[in-house]
Amino acid sequence: MLNHKMIERLAKMVSKDYLITSFYLNVDRSQKNHDPKIVLKDLLKEKRAALNDPKNKERYTRDQLIAVEEDLNKIEHYVLHEFVHKDLHNGLAIFSSSRAKFWEVISLVHPVTDYLGFDYDTYIRPLSEVASEYGRYAVVLVDSKKAKIFDVRQGFANSHLAIEDESQPKVKFGGQDGLQERNIDRQHDELVLKHLKHVAEETNKLFTQNEIQWLIIGGRQQIIGQFEPLLAHPLRKQIIGHMVVEPDASLNDILKKSAEVSRAARDTHETDLIAKLKNEAHAKGGKGIFGLQPTLQSLRRGGIHTLIVTKGFQSPGFVCHKCYFVGTPEEKNNGNQCPICAIDAHDVPDIVEEAITFAYMQGCVVENVSQNSRLKLMGNIGALLRY
Repeated sequence: MLNHKMIERLAKMVSKDYLITSFYLNVDRSQKNHDPKIVLKDLLKEKRAALNDPKNKERYTRDQLIAVEEDLNKIEHYVLHEFVHKDLHNGLAIFSSSRAKFWEVISLVHPVTDYLGFDYDTYIRPLSEVASEYGRYAVVLVDSKKAKIFDVRQGFANSHLAIEDESQPKVKFGGQDGLQERNIDRQHDELVLKHLKHVAEETNKLFTQNEIQWLIIGGRQQIIGQFEPLLAHPLRKQIIGHMVVEPDASLNDILKKSAEVSRAARDTHETDLIAKLKNEAHAKGGKGIFGLQPTLQSLRRGGIHTLIVTKGFQSPGFVCHKCYFVGTPEEKNNGNQCPICAIDAHDVPDIVEEAITFAYMQGCVVENVSQNSRLKLMGNIGALLRY
């Protein structure tokens, strides 16, 4: 399943000798007039023509272009003869470098924009955007004796654990049996507390051992109020909402309600994040910047903690694959050269994609925010700094 560590690992797949082919395919069967095999055929035709383009023959060696052709053949064979579509998978990503012996296939729950290209690094921006939009969270459904814990990634729920502990129903006696009634009630409450502590312990384990962002608690209101204080203090800070639902509710109902809570939390998170960026950027000595060139400068210095980008924002630039300089066109030396090592700059149509890749390589957090966010007024890109 897609997560931050996977994207970070892919971002670090950089080759100075051979090119890496990146391929994305929308395999959503619900979309009419979209045949993945026809799309594949068209993309391959376009890229094979590009291999014979005189500009690419000047830019790359003959051996590099032959290696890309091997990648294209391998991708074509996989999609046509090996790929098995699963109902829950609507997107496909493949990364290949035959000469570097690198091949990775990722199935995605959500559709992606069709793409096929090659460069010295992987094209990870679509994965980064999917990871931001469909974060990973856990849902805990709990009542007085049962509980279920779900791990939700990319909108798909994996059942993590089902718990059913010993219980004792409350009873009512009249007259002289009132004392016995109180004893039974006390035993019942003790068993419920023991059960809730068990569920809290398992929930704490899940968050300790996995890369999970948020927690949603579901159940009856009274039980939620008893359960939440039993969680570890750091975990309570990750709670983004509650939902009144029975633990035996259908998976579809659970996913629908939890998705609504998650979307609202994501909107709030974006608003708070951009407000923090703005405040830090305008405060004296604040740890925030915005705008393309200042952000790239901080990225080159290794000073970024969190890179924040508007989805779909693009701008031309250049990359030096020798010293890993990423810059805007006006930062080039005379003669189209890297300002650091003076070798020929490698022009790219989207320097923002390169910035995202470099950010992952440095272990930064990358946040892709919606196009209608206030970040547009700040140049569509900014960063919270380490120092």
